[in-house]
Amino acid sequence: MFSKLSLRGTGGAILWGHREAVLLGPWTITQDKKSKAWTLKASAARVDAFQARQRPLWFSAPRPKGFWMWGIDKLEVAGLAIVAHLGPPER
Repeated sequence: MFSKLSLRGTGGAILWGHREAVLLGPWTITQDKKSKAWTLKASAARVDAFQARQRPLWFSAPRPKGFWMWGIDKLEVAGLAIVAHLGPPER
């Protein structure tokens, strides 16, 4: 079993429907060992403040065979620093 799981990428987006609420640069997703909660930390390239306050929001990023996709439970935006508390990954 993994003691710590971390995913990294160089680009992605936080989506509200089909719209890009936040365009992301480098990002990291980690899973807490005890609570099993997923957390996204990223640097934003562009933030649409109105769309970033809407719900539901989704994190999406390309991967070799498709896309990563997570529902966002809570989004914190501080300038261009992004922290999102994620639900379970979509299949």
